[in-house]
Amino acid sequence: MMRVLFGIISVAALFSLPAAAVTEAQFDKIKSLGHLNGVALHCRFLDETRRMKEVLIKTLPKRRELGLAFDEQTNSSFMKFISDNQSCPDRLKFSHNVDSAIKALEEAF
Repeated sequence: MMRVLFGIISVAALFSLPAAAVTEAQFDKIKSLGHLNGVALHCRFLDETRRMKEVLIKTLPKRRELGLAFDEQTNSSFMKFISDNQSCPDRLKFSHNVDSAIKALEEAF
């Protein structure tokens, strides 16, 4: 009887465990893409925003906090770009920065 009870408790404990934790380094990779997405939105590099979102969907585990981290960083970057009155980067150089950030995200996940 005690073994059965212990087995039931163990199985219940497994189902209550949180999904695999995401490291701070992984969050940083997501935020890096979010930063670039904010710039891309402001500069209307819409092909780059689509590319970044596609990679996120294909690469990240389906967890709300990961998408939220990307969205929050996108908004922060977009607003900072406006408040600092920054000018849009060279499109080709920006695309290379996106390539590097995508590669880093894929390696992290």
